[in-house]
Amino acid sequence: MSSNTPILQCTDFPSIRITPSSSSSHPLDSPQFSIPPSILRHLETASKHLHNHQTVALPTETVYGLAASSLDPVALKSIYRIKNRPSDNPLIIHVSSLDMLRTVIPKDYQISKLYMALMTSFWPGPLSLLFPDINPPPPPAPQTNAIRMPSHPLALALIHHSNLPLSAPSANSSGRPSPTQAQHVYNDLNGSEGLGCILDGGDCGVGVESTVINGLGWRKGGGGCVDVLRPGGLGVERIKEVVERVDGGEGLTKILLHGKPWQPSNLQEKEGHAGPSGLNGEERTMVNGNSTQSVKPISLPPSTPGMKYRHYSPRVPVYLLKPNTIFPRPQNLPEDAESSAQAVLRQIARRSTSGGKGKKRIGILHFEDSNLISQISSSVVEIEDIQLIPVSLGVNASSAAQRLFAGMLTLERIPPDVEDGKIGVDAIIIEGCSDEGLGLAVMERVTKAVGGGGVVGDVKDDEGGKKGGGEGNTFWVDVTGNT
Repeated sequence: MSSNTPILQCTDFPSIRITPSSSSSHPLDSPQFSIPPSILRHLETASKHLHNHQTVALPTETVYGLAASSLDPVALKSIYRIKNRPSDNPLIIHVSSLDMLRTVIPKDYQISKLYMALMTSFWPGPLSLLFPDINPPPPPAPQTNAIRMPSHPLALALIHHSNLPLSAPSANSSGRPSPTQAQHVYNDLNGSEGLGCILDGGDCGVGVESTVINGLGWRKGGGGCVDVLRPGGLGVERIKEVVERVDGGEGLTKILLHGKPWQPSNLQEKEGHAGPSGLNGEERTMVNGNSTQSVKPISLPPSTPGMKYRHYSPRVPVYLLKPNTIFPRPQNLPEDAESSAQAVLRQIARRSTSGGKGKKRIGILHFEDSNLISQISSSVVEIEDIQLIPVSLGVNASSAAQRLFAGMLTLERIPPDVEDGKIGVDAIIIEGCSDEGLGLAVMERVTKAVGGGGVVGDVKDDEGGKKGGGEGNTFWVDVTGNT
């Protein structure tokens, strides 16, 4: 039987001091680290694990990662085994300096002016960039690696102290919500063979994974493109600003999202589009029980995480509610469709099965003081067999990004009622938001979580509805009384 995985307390990580390079061409070339003894001893333990073909769970500013040396094939295989991760789902490499970056890309590769500007603006931080692979596998496997420099001092200090680039996907079983606390990692992966320790660096500040972009198609002077392969902790709007500054004007470089032209959310709303656009291929969506789009699966191996497989699935069904104050009425929604908060809640209640003897426990992740939570709360009074358990997402997309995964995991483990004895809720409702800024990353994660119901391991996006009950779990809700 596996022993418990130790959690090493490093919550005094703010005392780590990182000084930018002073005698080189760029401040990130070779930063200097001052690490207090209380943390250094834990970093030494973690470093020994990494050099001994083991993995280590560590905090980043986005989510907790399951890290192994990018140079150690044995340890990298452990990541896939521990997570039950599909073998063609690639890993992101994490570095602590530009000097380390140069060791994992081809020597003859010249970093573009755009990439230097993006790294100067957003590194360390939640941005991963695609670079040519220093030792590419045979096609059709991807010929690139996504690389980033995390901003969490503990992650940077471990990479620096171990002198290893670290590959680190989220530290959870594949298909599950990503962990934003050390306890989340422990609850999921404790005792896994090959997991040496968990470094506790507190809650993650951003809460969703990094934005991944392919800027290899950018061309000096214009005519190229920058493709956002995975929305994340850095908004597309901010990337666009840097691209235009480097180009010296607007519109010289195409900004793409999953290979399709990206538009700011205000333009999408004017043209009648709702929510995140250009998700992986085209997914079939059921809104209030009506089908909208056809499935277009991706056949080539993905070049970065998040392109092919469905993630973020709790063990119970998940429902997305789209309030009409943000989302226009779906064109396929019948005029006589019941779209009030109470009617939608009744539909969800009918689908939910209580695992205990008491009321059906419905968790809801909501925005503070929203019309939706007000109306849902009032509706519960009229529906006797429901107990509503609210968890706040805060006031905007930034706070929602921080709280989304933790909220789902919290609702899964809500203590039982005295009369019931069942741990966790029977279903989770999530309130949708605009896809402006971090809202794009939030809504992509929510869209992939819809369905839920115990999907084990990553499944292809076009299989999610079959395995997780994803179809029919999205509802448009009139919270203004205009139905």
